[in-house]
Amino acid sequence: LFPSVETPLFPEPCFILRLPLSSPQISRNLGKLYSEMIFVKGIVHCDPHPGNVLVKKCPTAGKTHIILLDHGLYQVLTEDFRLDYCRLWQSLIKADMKRIQKYSQRLGAGDLYPLFACVLTARSWSSINRGIDKLPVTAKEDVEIRTNAALYLPQITMLLNNIPRQMLLLLKTNDLLRGIESALQTRASASSFLNMSRCCVRAVATYQRSKTDSLYKKAQISVSEAVSLWQINLYELFLRLKGSQLGSWVIAFLSWMHCPS
Repeated sequence: LFPSVETPLFPEPCFILRLPLSSPQISRNLGKLYSEMIFVKGIVHCDPHPGNVLVKKCPTAGKTHIILLDHGLYQVLTEDFRLDYCRLWQSLIKADMKRIQKYSQRLGAGDLYPLFACVLTARSWSSINRGIDKLPVTAKEDVEIRTNAALYLPQITMLLNNIPRQMLLLLKTNDLLRGIESALQTRASASSFLNMSRCCVRAVATYQRSKTDSLYKKAQISVSEAVSLWQINLYELFLRLKGSQLGSWVIAFLSWMHCPS
């Protein structure tokens, strides 16, 4: 096999390892693509199973391109739904429980909002309370989720009957994307949440600017957007340094400096 130009993305890890591409790179680009579609554009390809995802590497620039195939199932999100969904994900990433309740209920979850948050993120309620970007999914949490899915089947059925069709298709899309992440062994990486955060910030700021005629207000919104994006970039840099050898040396040095003599 010589898949350096293009190849379908199949979920067998042994096949992925033979690609001249890195799994994190593929996962990161796919996450960026879907964050842009869902949060910013509001037009979503809802069938991203591995056979519908083409991975193409540019032989000159070396960049990974993601091409979606089979455009038979799309969902156009209404503006209100898209913005509520943006704000819900921002709340989930920040572990803001009051806003999680507020925007889950606005999206049709009612009193089942804790269950809805768990279904949407495929994380346990305790992980959502701590912050879903803080720790990756563990084997123990996976078992807990599967056990609870069986225990709460009647409530899950009720929830799925109450939420709008737009949400049903997004849940299906999220599950397919998680399946690809799992196959690539990049599930729930911090970079995916950072990309989502960027798109949510941009989407909400764009909407707010469209609702005011005041140049001063527009400037305020743009400054706030720029600051939020800068904070996300700074946090991403921190995570990269933390995971690098240089970052380990710096952390060890700072720890040594603060040790009592």
